[in-house]
Amino acid sequence: MDSATWAGIVVAVLGSGLLTTVVGNIWNRKRAAAETTAVLNKAALDLFAPYQQEVKELRGEMKVLRQQNGVMARQVREFQAAQAIHQAWDVAVQAALMTHGVEVPPMPPLAPEFHVRGERTRAEDYDLPDTREDQ
Repeated sequence: MDSATWAGIVVAVLGSGLLTTVVGNIWNRKRAAAETTAVLNKAALDLFAPYQQEVKELRGEMKVLRQQNGVMARQVREFQAAQAIHQAWDVAVQAALMTHGVEVPPMPPLAPEFHVRGERTRAEDYDLPDTREDQ
């Protein structure tokens, strides 16, 4: 064999080794990046999984509370309407009795006083919050 053939064989062996090394490094980098991404995704899922369940439970509780709040708000409005009718009737009866000379003491309050947002108020003065679900 002459020197040109040996040179060709040496270049081919070194070139194929270099090519194999370059391709192997590129492949290993992509594989390492994919493995790193998979590990990070799993860690994120493991970290947030308990919170996702808690958020789901809290949303369920919030839905029930909104429904209860809607029922109670309706009941309070019905009470306020009945209270207004009763108060108008009391005033009319008191006026009628007084026109016939019957002394009538002042009407007692129709609802007890209670505190709303730190202010003392009467039940018929209570302004209910909006209970729509889109808030």
